[in-house]
Amino acid sequence: MNKQLYNNIAILPKSLIDHLNDCFNSVGGDVNTEGWKRNQELRQNKQITYQQIKRVKNWFDSYNGNKEDAPFILNGGDRMKNWCDEVLRVWRDTTNSSKKHKSDAGMQNQYIDNHYKLGIGTENNTTADKLKVEGLNEELLKINKLIKKII
Repeated sequence: MNKQLYNNIAILPKSLIDHLNDCFNSVGGDVNTEGWKRNQELRQNKQITYQQIKRVKNWFDSYNGNKEDAPFILNGGDRMKNWCDEVLRVWRDTTNSSKKHKSDAGMQNQYIDNHYKLGIGTENNTTADKLKVEGLNEELLKINKLIKKII
């Protein structure tokens, strides 16, 4: 499900940009302070990708320090954490509800990715995929014969 969200972009609300600016000004710090670069980048770009939101959420989820510490403040504090959680929730719910509606309408396997495993015939294999595997096997046999001649 989350694979569909890659490269989604969220525009940071002006109020959150102002909050990040206030956080930056209140802490100051230097380039080596954790969160300094992220804060500056978010304020300049005014947008954030799905991958970045996941990294920010992970940072907050694994942060064990004090909420008054510079890294926590520079990363936007509780306000940024709550915003990231909400954006991810909405994006994931939207993707899930789309799949649910398709499934309810009778479309099959909305929650299962089409895939195949080499050497194992599965229902999700297409004829073209099987031909690719067979062609690959023939190439490997030719390479093995050449190696045996060299040795």
